[in-house]
Amino acid sequence: MIIDMRARPPSPQFNSFFQRDFLEGLATRVGAKRLSQAFCDESVHDFVDEMDAANVDVAIALGRNSPAMKSGKIVAPAGVIPNQHIVDLQLEFPGRIIGFAGIDVAGEIHNPMAETQSFVVDGDLHGIFIEPQRAFGGNPDDARIFLLYELCEAESVPVNIMTGPVSGSHVGFADPAPIDRVPGQFPDLKIICGHGCWPRVDEMITVAFKHTNVYVSPDCYLFMPGAASRYVEAANGFMADQFLFGSAYPVLPLDQAVEDFKKLPFSSTSLEKALGLNAKSLLNL
Repeated sequence: MIIDMRARPPSPQFNSFFQRDFLEGLATRVGAKRLSQAFCDESVHDFVDEMDAANVDVAIALGRNSPAMKSGKIVAPAGVIPNQHIVDLQLEFPGRIIGFAGIDVAGEIHNPMAETQSFVVDGDLHGIFIEPQRAFGGNPDDARIFLLYELCEAESVPVNIMTGPVSGSHVGFADPAPIDRVPGQFPDLKIICGHGCWPRVDEMITVAFKHTNVYVSPDCYLFMPGAASRYVEAANGFMADQFLFGSAYPVLPLDQAVEDFKKLPFSSTSLEKALGLNAKSLLNL
């Protein structure tokens, strides 16, 4: 079983954020050999065909509701994707696309508590995705998010947190230390670190060592300098149950992401867990 923990199906709504010129620059820098044809054609049906070709069973569609971000020449457009659209994708492609609601923790686009309650706790989506660094220039341990964490902990809702070098306006937002402070307050909260806090790999691994409720999904940054050897070493050891495969589609095409992941020196057990079993357990699939 392969479960892709970070995929954004190429619907017009998702592609309004992944504008081609922005994506091409990012994809080239993380080693993508080409862009997905389904992305270029803006076809979710073709995306599912690409899932089949890459033997990906389930794609986790991460929603997004966040403002634009500028950092030097990098301009990331605003991502405003109605969570109802992700519900609709789940209904159209049952069992193949599973959604996480994009939650605006700043409360500018919607009330984050009400949105989570409606679309996840009382609805059909399986978790939430948050970007406090873009929402209000804060870190994941900002007290303004605590009520949301409390709700998610009580209802066993996984929280995927945007991390890494483009999570905020400067690389300081890649620091895993603020994430380390969250499980101290919420020891049963399921926390997924999307992009794996690269380049702060050793610190991210340390946070996962301390907290078994912290999951690491480096996705496209797994193949960046200083990442693969350290993550694989940890995944072959204590982090075997906390490591998750992700493509970051459309940043990487699905087939390349799977093939390159399988070439890494995982043990057979760790590879099977990372590709799907850990996500299956985490999401109660």
